[in-house]
Formats: sequence, C-alpha cells, structure tokens
Amino acid sequence: MNGALKSPTRCSRRGASELVVHGRTKEDGYKAERINWQAIGEIRQRLTIPVVANGEIWDWQSAQDCMAVTGCDSVMIGRGALNVPNLSRVIKYNEPRMPWPQVVQLLQKYTRLEKQGDTGLYHVARIKQWLGYLRKEYTEALTLFNEIRALQTSAEIAAAIGRY
Repeated sequence: MNGALKSPTRCSRRGASELVVHGRTKEDGYKAERINWQAIGEIRQRLTIPVVANGEIWDWQSAQDCMAVTGCDSVMIGRGALNVPNLSRVIKYNEPRMPWPQVVQLLQKYTRLEKQGDTGLYHVARIKQWLGYLRKEYTEALTLFNEIRALQTSAEIAAAIGRY
C-alpha cells in the first residue's frame, strides 16, 4: 500500500469526519491473502478522525479479528453481505446467519422490486450473480442457481424462485 497514508491524511485535513479504508489496492484484486489490516491500523494511528476498516469481513470472527488488528471500532462490509444477507446483525450481535427460507423470501422480494424497472437483462444477470454469492454460504442456493442459470427472462426467474 505504497503512498496509502497520503490520501487519508489529506482527507482528514480537508474536513472529513470519518474515513473508510479498504486493506487492499486495486492491483491486489479480490485476493484474500493480500488483505493488509495492519496498514489500516497504521492509518488509524495517524489520524484523529474515526477510521472504519473494510476488507475480508465475512462473519463475526473475521470482524473481531479485523478490529483487533486495526484498532478500529467498526467495520464496513461489502461482498460478505451478498453471501449472508443479515451479515450486519451477525457481526454486531453474533447472531446466526439468516435461515435459507428467509433468504428465499428476500430473493422473491428482490425479484418483485427489480422487475418494476427491468429492461430485460439486468435483473436476470443480477439475480444469478447474487445466487453465485449465496452459494458460498448456503448449499441450497446451488440447487436454485442450477435451476435458473439457463433461464433468460425475469418472468422465468421469478416463477422459479416463487416455487421455493
């Protein structure tokens, strides 16, 4: 994270009241082993504003580990929330992940809401992408993903999800 301290310091001096720092660079991509929580901690130590740590937060334990390494009081979640829809509550209250039937209800609600402005392709791609993330935490998502992966329309996908 060469030069990683310049921008946060500049943001703080120019009036930022809080800063979210991700522990990887663009060049690092999504490689888990490249996460650098120590660098976030170094940035936090140099700033007087609150720093929120981000990167590789997948569950309660990874959030605790990140806060321990960085010294940050809070974390921001990203892709992990696509894997576990109630990840914020899992982290904050150490709750169990949402049961699969509730995830299906969310998928159904998303399908209804997304169809309102759908042009035909966006919803199809997004729901498949979301199921791709859900498969990492819910084995049941693989069955649904396999059922819809060849479907081409929002109506077909809504019908398939509606059967669950």
